[in-house]
Amino acid sequence: MRRPWAPQPGTATSSVLLWVALLCLAPAIRSDGRPRAVLTLEPPWFNVLQGDKVTLNCKVFQTPGHHSIKWLHNGSALPIHQNSYTIPAVNMENSGEYQCRTEHTPLSNSVKLQVSSDWLLLQVERLEFMEGDSMTLRCHSWRSQPLNKVTYYHNDQALKYEFQSFDYIVPKVNYTHSGSYYCTGFMGHISQLSATVVITVQDPRPSTSSSFKFRYYVPFYIVMGLLFAVDTGLYFTLKREVNSSKKNTKCPVSG
Repeated sequence: MRRPWAPQPGTATSSVLLWVALLCLAPAIRSDGRPRAVLTLEPPWFNVLQGDKVTLNCKVFQTPGHHSIKWLHNGSALPIHQNSYTIPAVNMENSGEYQCRTEHTPLSNSVKLQVSSDWLLLQVERLEFMEGDSMTLRCHSWRSQPLNKVTYYHNDQALKYEFQSFDYIVPKVNYTHSGSYYCTGFMGHISQLSATVVITVQDPRPSTSSSFKFRYYVPFYIVMGLLFAVDTGLYFTLKREVNSSKKNTKCPVSG
């Protein structure tokens, strides 16, 4: 006697797993492959003093005939449409985040500009580095006035002293380079002290993992929860089907 049909667990589970795979791959599938604009600072320091000259360069990887560049400062549009944006003498209002794009390209990376009002400033390209990166510190004076007897400090310990102004360069940073930095120097006969800058050096592997977790773990757990619910439903459905088929199937009588 032909057995009554019952759904096959393997087929149902395979279909569910296929949907799970598609959901997990959805963020990657949504990418349209359009090249993103790249925004850089010139000079590269993210922190500057009032009156400094700063140029932002927007590099767009697009075919000829693209539309003009669109600039954003703290999310608001700027009346600038060239590939570069020069501020001859920055002021406090120029602080903030900058981005650029064209009509047909995604927004560029965000570049932060921090403008300070002081006599002396310890300049750095950014506040976070990966192990193995090169790091350059610059002790910068207001209006680039002559600076001498310069000393760099890390966690209140003197790193290096020279009579004339110089850049402090670390070819390859590691976790020991994390901490607070500042510099001192003489402008004429007056000693000046910069504000402290806190720098963090990260291991690239945990950083990559953290980024992955942030972008994918939440949807992953949602999908896993849905999968659990579907599997539970399938289990009880199959159980009812099997019990029902047993009741409807007559057992052969011996004798």
